[in-house]
Amino acid sequence: SRKPYISEADPHLVEVIMNEIVARDQGVTFDDVASLERAKQLLNEAVGLPLVLPEFFTGIREPWKAVLLFGPPGTGKTLLARAVATTNEVTFFSVSSASLTSKWRGDSEKLV
Repeated sequence: SRKPYISEADPHLVEVIMNEIVARDQGVTFDDVASLERAKQLLNEAVGLPLVLPEFFTGIREPWKAVLLFGPPGTGKTLLARAVATTNEVTFFSVSSASLTSKWRGDSEKLV
């Protein structure tokens, strides 16, 4: 099955996604994150290195498939993720449960 292009999608849903979820150029670097040196190093190895040296991550040395940041509120999880996105010039998807829910049946599934 072919995935629809943005031009074929519902304009309202595209607007919601672009305004609430997609964030570009966060302006946050690892220098803005106090402490958490080990977490910064691991994130750089997990995200940055495969982008810079893709030929190194082949065969048995596959890049990480996912990174789970967990902990209580206010510990810097989102700040770390924004710093990774800025440093590697990739798009940051800031998804909250409120931005994924809709009172209309089927709209939540379309957003995902």
